[in-house]
Amino acid sequence: MSFIIPDFTISAIDEGFQPEDADTRKLYKEVAAFAMQGQPIVIFGPAGSGKEFLARHYYKSYVKSQVYLQLKKNWYLKYQELRNQYSKFYSDKNLEILLSSLKPGIFQSINSASIYPNLAEIIFFGEEENSVTGAITKPGLLELIKCGILYIEELGELSPDLQAKFLRAFSPEISCGCRKSGRMNYSLKDLIIITATNQPQDKVRKDFYYRMGIQVVLKGIDERPDDIRKSVPYFIGKAMDKRKDLPAICRMFGVKFRSGDEPPVLSGNSTVNKFARDLSGLVSDEIMGRKWPGNFRALRTVLEASVLRIEKPKNLSSFSEEFRKNLYQYVQQYGVDPSITSLHAEESSKGNVVYPSKYPDMDRRILERINTRNRFRIMSEMEKKVLAVFLSSKHESGFNRKELEDRYGQYTSIKHRSEAHLRGKIKKLLELNILEKTGEGKSTRYKLTDSFLEQVRKEDYFALTDVDSNWADRTDEIDKLASRLSTAGRIYIKAAAGYGKSAFITMFCHAKKHVFNNYYYELGQDGIRKLFEDIYKVLQSKQMNPDQKKYLKDPVSAIRPLLSKIFKEKNGREPVLILDNAHFISEADHIATLENISRKWKGIILILVGDNIDNTLQADFTEFRIGPWGKQA
Repeated sequence: MSFIIPDFTISAIDEGFQPEDADTRKLYKEVAAFAMQGQPIVIFGPAGSGKEFLARHYYKSYVKSQVYLQLKKNWYLKYQELRNQYSKFYSDKNLEILLSSLKPGIFQSINSASIYPNLAEIIFFGEEENSVTGAITKPGLLELIKCGILYIEELGELSPDLQAKFLRAFSPEISCGCRKSGRMNYSLKDLIIITATNQPQDKVRKDFYYRMGIQVVLKGIDERPDDIRKSVPYFIGKAMDKRKDLPAICRMFGVKFRSGDEPPVLSGNSTVNKFARDLSGLVSDEIMGRKWPGNFRALRTVLEASVLRIEKPKNLSSFSEEFRKNLYQYVQQYGVDPSITSLHAEESSKGNVVYPSKYPDMDRRILERINTRNRFRIMSEMEKKVLAVFLSSKHESGFNRKELEDRYGQYTSIKHRSEAHLRGKIKKLLELNILEKTGEGKSTRYKLTDSFLEQVRKEDYFALTDVDSNWADRTDEIDKLASRLSTAGRIYIKAAAGYGKSAFITMFCHAKKHVFNNYYYELGQDGIRKLFEDIYKVLQSKQMNPDQKKYLKDPVSAIRPLLSKIFKEKNGREPVLILDNAHFISEADHIATLENISRKWKGIILILVGDNIDNTLQADFTEFRIGPWGKQA
């Protein structure tokens, strides 16, 4: 059987601007020297200080090294060695899938904090086919990236067991990995891991970071005023690229652009860059007079919001005036007056976050059904969510009372978890014909009734829940988001867990249904894959059957000509696709697919909702933050 050898590829990445701060320039030079020798590093630095840009700088230096060039020269021999090794364990079909998926020479980044907990080991180490669990053979990032670099942010967020597996895998004596339930070990000797954390050095397990590489420390931007000045025109230029009204902006700058042409990159235009530098000079005092606890991430958000809020600029003069007016407002929101010496830390609610099941649309619909039943009115919002997700996850296999008891035990914020309480809940579900019972005594099991499942499954894949009358008013934030969408077609709504993101977007959709035609979709454990499966079902229901082979290979391109049939513009209302729980899109391929959606599906507005955004997507999406509120959801 013939195999196509994957190309040895140098990733096209943006390493940002070169620093002006003397200490940081020295650090960049030091990191470049380590890269030339292929020496891994561990980056310490505050959140938003530019750790990934430093990792990208490492990669840019590494690809010029003799180490990298020799690996590239020997790739064909390395590929043959891998093929011989894997052929001892896998048939031609599985062997072809694996070998064609290899990614030699690339740079790949991933944030551990955004990975769905149950999938972390599979994403990094891979998984073997298992007929009992239904798992399919799936190589992990450590196995697929050959002779390249994997940048892992916040590695300390992974579970202790997985951290221990990393320690063992990267010990000099072992230097190999193994899939979950795997049959063979794979070498990690040609893979460079760069790790990063925003935790202080004295708060991190020393054996962990000593083994992973040489430690380098990146300062926060409040200690790098020269870098702040240099970053401002850079971020203004990048924000210009995100505007929806490119034809009008191009005319304003005298840039040629015809409808149907590939959109120009305004941040690479000399006229735009000069305007950005002039604008930067006008606002530098306002920016430099503030402290930036969110570092570059906060500063970038301020500058992007100031650019994207300008609705219909008449000329460069009016654009400049509107920009400065907007910036004054956002600087006060994200920057800190240096006279204020203490800040309130943002609370985290990690301990009681309800993660969706593999069937997030079913989670939501079961929750809706529970909310409509008077018998469940006294249940807390947390308990309702836990129960809905549990029932959804068990809709095929069924469950016994002990399994439900164990699930409740994982959530300390649920006050009532006694056996009597759970028996009462199961009794109500039976009486309402939501559950049915099989067996007796210790063999008793429960499952969702066929009639209830039929009600749940027949609903619209992109339906919204109703607004709860008890939710606090968020009109100001809703109006601000609607205004932002008039100029920016790619938005990421970001807030900590427990801040009511899903409730907020529900309120927005209902409040602005006369302006936007909203399509809401909740992502879960299967990530972006489930979305494409459901879109395919929608196409089939409309008697539109795209070529299945092409759809499986590149669903983004296959769907593009059919977008207007799925996400419709109605009476002048723009179609908006909202992907909730976007922080669960953590697999590298899924992030790349989302990036592809953003760039190819130009006919719709795209909103992501989640706890955080992967750094790879920051070039396409502009951040919109919401704060805590009275009635959290």
